[in-house]
Amino acid sequence: MLQTNELRSSTALVITLPKRVFTRSKSSFDPNDDVWEWADGPADAYIDFRRYNNGFEAFVPWLKHALLPFVKGHSSAHVMNLNGAFTHFVDAMPTCPEGAIGAQHISNYAAKLGAHEIGRLGTLNGLLQKWVNLGLPGVEPECATYLLERKKPGNEKGKAVRTRDPVAGPLSEEEYTALYSAVNAAYGRGELPLWTLLLTRLLLACGGRISQYASLKLCDFDSTTLVLSLPQAKTGLEHARISFLAFDISPQTGRLIADYISGLREEEYDDNSAFFPQALVMPRGPRKQRRAIDDLFYGHCTPETLSAWFSTLMTEIAPPTSRLDFAPTPLTAQRFRYTFGTRLAEEGASKVIIANRMGHADLQQVDVYVAASPKIVENIDRAMGAMLAPLAQAFKGQLVLDEEHTTHKGAPGSRIIDFRVSKDPVGSCAGQGKSCAFNKPVACYGCFRFEPWLDAPHEKVLERLESERENWSADDRMAAVNDEPIRAVKEVIALCAQVWQQRAEQESEAVS
Repeated sequence: MLQTNELRSSTALVITLPKRVFTRSKSSFDPNDDVWEWADGPADAYIDFRRYNNGFEAFVPWLKHALLPFVKGHSSAHVMNLNGAFTHFVDAMPTCPEGAIGAQHISNYAAKLGAHEIGRLGTLNGLLQKWVNLGLPGVEPECATYLLERKKPGNEKGKAVRTRDPVAGPLSEEEYTALYSAVNAAYGRGELPLWTLLLTRLLLACGGRISQYASLKLCDFDSTTLVLSLPQAKTGLEHARISFLAFDISPQTGRLIADYISGLREEEYDDNSAFFPQALVMPRGPRKQRRAIDDLFYGHCTPETLSAWFSTLMTEIAPPTSRLDFAPTPLTAQRFRYTFGTRLAEEGASKVIIANRMGHADLQQVDVYVAASPKIVENIDRAMGAMLAPLAQAFKGQLVLDEEHTTHKGAPGSRIIDFRVSKDPVGSCAGQGKSCAFNKPVACYGCFRFEPWLDAPHEKVLERLESERENWSADDRMAAVNDEPIRAVKEVIALCAQVWQQRAEQESEAVS
């Protein structure tokens, strides 16, 4: 068995790395460098081998050789995960082995792993199996045998979905509705940029991974058909922009996207520009531009950057959730994907449809979405909905006395009328209805621009909405569509009642 010093002296004689290696995405770098950097679609890959020391630097040439096959045939994320698994293993070692890594070292490492870390062993296994199969020094063959014979539980996939985890799992129906309303209101108040509103809606509408949205270009949206062609990830192809999946976008969101693209074009962005460009998402821009101007993904955010900025902005406006004692709802891009799959399953979509819409190559990954009992889901949503309602205010506008006290005082387009219940207006729109394609007046009651009048037929609007809800009693999802507007109308009616009561008390005091 070689000693550590002998390992160092023999490395140069045994290991010869190529001068240039090409990745799956056709990027290239010199594997002899201490730092590996390459572009993989919109993502940036980075591995710093200088962090290996205290004797482990002798293993670096062999580690590089073991990683090279993965560099050539797998995603950068997978390569970095493999290196990360080896890094974690090294950090857990009290000292560098005085020779090759043996089965006892792996056994000792496995014993130290907590329940939340046990999946690391499976990732390390993938690297060490390749290491041994290539006949490289540094890992004894018995390691591969030991790992093959040992049961290596991976990360428990789908647990957050199955248990409807309130932090990492899918959003409940009430959380979904409250979030949608909160994002619209925050954008209207100027607290959220338009790209964040659009990413929220596209995440909810398409359920894609954040890397897919980072790969989007302006040409991927057809403003005539309102179809979004979403680049597909994890296909094994060279990059995400080889395979696409079409999604129909709602007219309201489609109009916003068209306006957004028009605004970008005025700033000299073209069809091949990123849908979520670095210059727009990142206030100060990237610290280092790794791509040439002719690169397919030049100007695109990395998935990590897009996800981080999105989460940061969403955290500031996140509505409260009773599932976490009314703390703000944790919002990550992954939760939107889980919500999309869960809603498809609850609506009765088959496994084939769910797999197709979520971009899965097989049906194994979708079982988790259909496994949860709809009855359990229904009970959870009903229980938490009643608790959340008092805190998540549905009405976000401003009650006014009459039209004379509104923002535009009867200007064209400002009146809101529901002719199905009355010819009398129920209020006014502070935005005069401009660029609004929402269902009036149902959507108005939840809009921050709505100015309901004190003496208006709000009760008749409520009666109609509740009657329509009753007509859909056999379909829980359809029946719940107007729950948020119903709550908003009730809040307006309650506010009106308070004002009338205050007026009555003032008149009584004046008479006495």
